[in-house]
Amino acid sequence: MTAVWAYPWALRETGLDRTCRELAAAGVDRINVAAHYHSIRTLNPRAESNPFTDSPGGCFFRPTGEQFRDSPIEPPVCDLPGSSDPLDDVIAAAADADLEVSAWTVCLHSSRLASEHPEYRPVGPFGTEHEHGLCPSDPAVQSYLSALVSALADRGVSRIDLESIGYPTAFHPHGETYGHLKNFAATDDVSRVLLSQCFCEACRERADVDLEATAQLVRDLLSRSLNGVTEPQETSITDLVDEHLRLADLLAFRQETITQLVSSLAGSSGDVPLNYYVADGLGRGVDDGRWAGVDLERLAPHLDSVTALYYSDDTAMTDGRVRRLRDRTGIRTEAGITVDPSLWADESEWMEAVDAVLEEEPAAVHVYNHSLMTDHHVDWLRRVDP
Repeated sequence: MTAVWAYPWALRETGLDRTCRELAAAGVDRINVAAHYHSIRTLNPRAESNPFTDSPGGCFFRPTGEQFRDSPIEPPVCDLPGSSDPLDDVIAAAADADLEVSAWTVCLHSSRLASEHPEYRPVGPFGTEHEHGLCPSDPAVQSYLSALVSALADRGVSRIDLESIGYPTAFHPHGETYGHLKNFAATDDVSRVLLSQCFCEACRERADVDLEATAQLVRDLLSRSLNGVTEPQETSITDLVDEHLRLADLLAFRQETITQLVSSLAGSSGDVPLNYYVADGLGRGVDDGRWAGVDLERLAPHLDSVTALYYSDDTAMTDGRVRRLRDRTGIRTEAGITVDPSLWADESEWMEAVDAVLEEEPAAVHVYNHSLMTDHHVDWLRRVDP
């Protein structure tokens, strides 16, 4: 199976029915359409007029009040001109072209929701509120995400694809009140993990850990990188967790919280399969998410599949990511690869990368992102044969 990620506004650019037929003719079987997404500005090179599109983020479908009656958070809806319900429109057009539709669902990374509901923001060890996400420890956030998944399952999608299910990192801002993050000091993995720990009121209420003492420990451990020493840390985060019981307890609390959250989302999805894009914490590696509470072995019983992402560098092409994820989880494992020209200069280089991924025998291949592709990139899709 071959799938493409896509944004609903770009699918409509040259006519939704036409786009779906063209994707089917290119050998695509499924569209992963953004159904609940973060704020973004995109450049669609195939647009007929202005190539730029801005979106504040939110739902690209129109949920009912009944579906969110138990949620303190009201779902923000993104309106698209000419469509009362973009997701429904994509599902209908895709069905006519014999294409499946997955609901691409960004969970905790949302500057719009964090702006509208600042009481649910993560709070770092220095008391900094991070305005680009929500803390999964809060019951209100858990209730909202469960209602969201249930609402999407009712839409008739073939699958729900989860992104950003771990505790948000402090280093991926889409802020309303500030722009690019500037940082010379906290560039190593230890500093990034420690600065991304959350000590909000919800965490303090739920964790069986002295979070005030733990926050002080984190600040003390950060003193090295924040006081002028910029050489790589000799101590790993694993070493620190082994050395400090408070950190081990904090990590265990975070992993238990995310496991319970995903278990709840699995219940909300019902018979609709649940997939997770493996990308949280430090990145897209098999173990990168554990510092954000994502323990893949514990999540696997609540998921139907996982997707290994090959987005950024050559390391991903050589670390056996699909095989390692399949061994770790024991469930269906797929692969996602980008056509980003900063990584692959031309079609031949990209196909070499695709072939390397296919050697790991993924159950499906997803290509990122149809809405950002040139006509040449779209032609490349015909070469993918998982």
